[in-house]
Amino acid sequence: MSEERPLHGTRILVTREASQAAELAGRLEQAGALPLSCPLIAIRPPEDWSQTDSAIAKIRTFDGVVFTSANGVRSFLSRVLLHPGALEELSRLPCYAVGPATAKALEEKGLSVCPLPERFQAEGLCELLGQEDLKGKRFLFPRAREGRDALPAFLRGRGADLELLVVYETRFAHENRDRLRALLAEGALDYVTFTSPSTVRAYGALASPIPPSLPWREIPAACIGEVTAEAARSMGLKTVFVAAPSTLDGLVQALILREKARRLASGPKNGPRGTS
Repeated sequence: MSEERPLHGTRILVTREASQAAELAGRLEQAGALPLSCPLIAIRPPEDWSQTDSAIAKIRTFDGVVFTSANGVRSFLSRVLLHPGALEELSRLPCYAVGPATAKALEEKGLSVCPLPERFQAEGLCELLGQEDLKGKRFLFPRAREGRDALPAFLRGRGADLELLVVYETRFAHENRDRLRALLAEGALDYVTFTSPSTVRAYGALASPIPPSLPWREIPAACIGEVTAEAARSMGLKTVFVAAPSTLDGLVQALILREKARRLASGPKNGPRGTS
């Protein structure tokens, strides 16, 4: 295993949504891995945009906007751009992002982003916003229909007025069930990657039922954050490890460190599972 290609020969399952899978797959290829893309989730817009349109029409009345995913940014801004002058109004508001990828999606549209939290998850945003006097402030929170309640509960508990907007929905990519099951049946996967709790849930739903002879829960799972990792543990996955920081680069680095440790423990002549 060379230092330039520390994941040489490892077969890694990429479960991200189809339009985003290539970004992670490319990073894995640079490290020498053999990424196998099998998108397990798909992103779709909500059936009804009326609440979002209403919020955009009065966007100047808010004190800030909170985003916990790049998908949320892109979906919300796609609607903002349909309202003349709304993007300019939004640019005057503090925009809070959960992490670098979310911040980048905002900056690509010319929006300024407040300092990022130390932890790139909703709890990190709670810690960041908790440094401010939130009582009476009005926040807008565009998110997935399946979003967690940690941040809304925190903001409301501190006296803030929060308007939740469903700007996208996540569904399981049932069309990829056969591909997933075929990859699992080969028994040659070294790792599976998860970039959200929804990818974990889709993995469990689309992989089941599988005969006991195919131990899909035994494949080591690399998770982008602790919330995703907890979803993996709850699913019964046996070996779960977490990226630090919670970014794609952090995820690749976690895989590199895990693979280095595995090869050292196995002996210098051992490569990825199934090789010698």
